[in-house]
Amino acid sequence: MSGLLNGVRHRPLQVLVAEDHPAQRQVLVSMLEQHGECMVDEVGDGFQALSLLKTNKYDLMICDIGMPELDGIQLMRHLGQLDHLPQLIFCSAHSEDILHSVQRFGSHHHLPVLACLEKPFSADQLSTLLQQCVQQRSDNTVSAGLDSMVFSRQELEEAMQDGQIQPWYQPKIDPQTLEVLSVEALARWDHPVYGVLTPGVFLPQLDMLNLSEELLCSILQQAARDCCAWDIKFPQKRLGVAVNINVREFDKPDMPEKLNAIVQSMHLSPSRITLELTETQPLNNLSLSLENAIRLRVMGFNLALDDFGVGYSGFHHLREIPANSVKIDRLLVHQAAGDPAAEKLLGFAVRMLQSQNVSVVVEGVSRRQDFELVKQLQVDLVQGFLLAEPMSRSRLDAFIMSPVCSVNLEAA
Repeated sequence: MSGLLNGVRHRPLQVLVAEDHPAQRQVLVSMLEQHGECMVDEVGDGFQALSLLKTNKYDLMICDIGMPELDGIQLMRHLGQLDHLPQLIFCSAHSEDILHSVQRFGSHHHLPVLACLEKPFSADQLSTLLQQCVQQRSDNTVSAGLDSMVFSRQELEEAMQDGQIQPWYQPKIDPQTLEVLSVEALARWDHPVYGVLTPGVFLPQLDMLNLSEELLCSILQQAARDCCAWDIKFPQKRLGVAVNINVREFDKPDMPEKLNAIVQSMHLSPSRITLELTETQPLNNLSLSLENAIRLRVMGFNLALDDFGVGYSGFHHLREIPANSVKIDRLLVHQAAGDPAAEKLLGFAVRMLQSQNVSVVVEGVSRRQDFELVKQLQVDLVQGFLLAEPMSRSRLDAFIMSPVCSVNLEAA
């Protein structure tokens, strides 16, 4: 293995190895040291690992699942209480289904689990994961700086008025034909100083300042305008656009009129717009929510339940809200292929939704194997970084006119 990760010199990775078997621990430490850019500490049980994690700052911990005293699973329960969490790789000689369960257990505790590897794993597997760790460390450094930004109400209002906060679009693609059939509008701030800012940097502050309705209306207006432009540029496609709406805005009595007025002012049919209702929280007023949902559908809007499968009450909302589309959350899809339990659950969810005669959209597809799985399940639309990341309006136009989607799949 090369002493350079990705061919670029970085600050050495601080790595902690927790493995109770001395010979296996030595093999792993030797593999890490061959990179020449890893500073390695090693321990033989979970208690020692936890002690070092409380006092030292590591980029990565490689941990055996079955250790004496405090095993890897018990250790995971304690990790969430730490001030600084390293990236995590768990390894075991146990069966594949246990490794899949460990991965899910890490997700439940919101732990940064890079992988769960079956012993013995190869130097190439480790090299790939170390490169991912370096990239993740770089992304976290940038993110930490951006997350500390604080914007005033005036800055946010002016950004919306000046069109700095604008929709970027992630294509929704027919898995059978690879054709772009619609897009989801996702807010991005083209900041004059900091460049393009992602929603996590500014959306929490918009919500705190009660500006989320202004953002919704602004994004819908711009998306409707772009939709009209696409009709001229791609007259055969008639692309649809999905816009996110949260429960707080959805429950407002006058919201249907406001949204309809925006779309009508663009001379666009509401049938081209899908409102994606985030359902990770309960509907505050089910009666008003149902009223608005019915009125929006009567006006011609499409209504989608977002985050299905991990939300507050997906089945209850599906029963009560007349949605004609449901988006299955990425947590049900991510790394589902090859995991028998995950494949069965995803298949059950898709078949159940198909039996309700709603359009089934799957998001978060980032692996070729997962794409092939949802394609086999005959879902209607697929989103995910494997196919296309969110992109500016100009990049989307070029994407639609090129076979980029096919190229991405062939390279995956």
